[in-house]
Amino acid sequence: NLNNKLTLAVFKHNAPFCCGISQCRKTSAYKQLSNETNQCTSHITPTHTLDNISYLKPSWFQMLLRLVLQRFHVYLLSLQAVTALGFKEPTPIQKACVPVGLLGRDLCACAATGTGKTAAFMLPVLERLVYKPKTSQVTRVLVLVPTRELGIQVHSVARQLAQFTSITTCLAVGGLDLKSQEAALRAGPDVLIATPGRLIDHLHNTPSFELSHIEILILDEADRMLDEYFEEQMKEIIRLCSYNRQTMLFSATMSEEVKDLAAVSLKQPIRIFVNSNTDVAPFLRQEFVRIRPHREGDREAVVAALLTRTFQDHVMLFTQTRKQAHRLHILLGLLGLKVGELHGELSQNQRLENLRRFKDEQIDILVATDVAARGLDIDGVKTVINFTMPSTAKHYVHRVGRTARAGRSGRSVSLVGESERKMLKEVVKSAKNTVKARVLPTEVILKFRDLIGKLEKDVGAVMKMEREEREMAASEAKLSVAQKRLEGSAPSSDPQRVWFQTQQERKQSRVSKALQEFDLALRGKKKREKFLKDGKKKELTSEERAQFEILKAQMFAERAAKRERRAKRARAMPEDDTPLKAANQKAGSRGRKSVFDEELTNTSKKSLKQYRAGPSFADRKRLGLDRKRPGGSR
Repeated sequence: NLNNKLTLAVFKHNAPFCCGISQCRKTSAYKQLSNETNQCTSHITPTHTLDNISYLKPSWFQMLLRLVLQRFHVYLLSLQAVTALGFKEPTPIQKACVPVGLLGRDLCACAATGTGKTAAFMLPVLERLVYKPKTSQVTRVLVLVPTRELGIQVHSVARQLAQFTSITTCLAVGGLDLKSQEAALRAGPDVLIATPGRLIDHLHNTPSFELSHIEILILDEADRMLDEYFEEQMKEIIRLCSYNRQTMLFSATMSEEVKDLAAVSLKQPIRIFVNSNTDVAPFLRQEFVRIRPHREGDREAVVAALLTRTFQDHVMLFTQTRKQAHRLHILLGLLGLKVGELHGELSQNQRLENLRRFKDEQIDILVATDVAARGLDIDGVKTVINFTMPSTAKHYVHRVGRTARAGRSGRSVSLVGESERKMLKEVVKSAKNTVKARVLPTEVILKFRDLIGKLEKDVGAVMKMEREEREMAASEAKLSVAQKRLEGSAPSSDPQRVWFQTQQERKQSRVSKALQEFDLALRGKKKREKFLKDGKKKELTSEERAQFEILKAQMFAERAAKRERRAKRARAMPEDDTPLKAANQKAGSRGRKSVFDEELTNTSKKSLKQYRAGPSFADRKRLGLDRKRPGGSR
């Protein structure tokens, strides 16, 4: 009955309603509702009119109203925001996390990609900020993300959810203007979305900016941040944050590293496991193209044939390295396709522009590395093509997760060579739907291989022109700085920025990790030296380029396997095993004995008879003894 009365008073009449704690006009509709819910009408804030909310499904309204009924005037802002964003019904991770986040408890949540984790942690954060106005200009919420593109996406969602409040947000990621970020941080935004590297840069070089007032710390895509060697930076950031804070950790997979991070940063957390990112989307059609032995150089021809003949729009093409992504961008452009690229070698403005053009359907194909495989929500992606199989099954699921999102259908096509058959078997084993094999005619592959061979000179000319343009731009920048210094308009030396590690420590860690990667993948110093020598060639054949792509994936898989073999942290009880399962395993291990122990301790009737009866029939026959004992029967 109360739901019906609130719906009648607010949604049908679009009555003005309060949103915080200060003075506001007391309307008749608000007085009526406050009397029905025993809500105090003193200390209320300027009102907001709730329009276009009549089509909202009851589930969002019931969930937000049921959480804290005596403060329902706060949640109407969230209803207005989710209505403006077009949300119809909360996802399972949102239903589970919003109430826990509002309670202020530490949270460790695991859910698959594309399930709405951003709204799951932003909604309770914004509600708590609205209910508890700040007394000074300080940053109270920190959201850490692994990549720049994901940070921009989270910042966009946060701004849309906070559009009916006075909450301010700030984005601090690499590649964007440093001075404007410093100015925004000095103003003390309520919510800060940042990548670890740029955040530490600001902490050590931006005056009056610190994390001692952080009330809520959110770690989004924590497993990806640990994959990218952010452990030291994460520990430094957590050390600088306030101790009395709420921490929410979100991850697609709960690896051993994520558990260690949760043990360090969370205090008595509530664990929520909606679903782990181990399965592909239910409406995804998985296809594989076999690359024959000694035909690794045909991968470019196969991709060109697929994109020219079959998959012509809304396609994401994933490669293992930036160099291969750039080459395919040039090659497909020369073939007359509308193509863009997204990888770490581009500037941030170029990355954002290519991503925007792909979303706006100005380009049909986006060639990307794994920087675009996590968290990015791009509408309308129909097909994902893997130039080589990724390093692990987890990375494969993240790549193909760019399509078939939110219940839609999609298709993935992966090129599989002989050295990648193990990964293919793992994917097929975990697939719930039938995996298809796609076969391209040999004459088609030969045709595109000849075409690519004719375009090699043009590809080389484009790369040479780009290299000359980069050198020219660098020379112009140096000339401009020298000219300003001569004129006296620029300082002779800019102050050097400080980092929490010295340059020698950073260089030493990078070199040791690089050498470790080569040793793991190539199994020896001589092979590593040969690989480095071969890599300095001016021109690589298509076969060598494909082998290099596969080698990079194998290097990552070797590192992941080594981390899995590492000794696990001692815990009071395994978190993944139930007590019953652990007891069964213990009983099973107790039942297994060696043959020697069985002979000594087996007192069954059959065993006793065997030892008392003397030699067996086989032993008697082998020794030449008679079947009957001398002296006749007993």
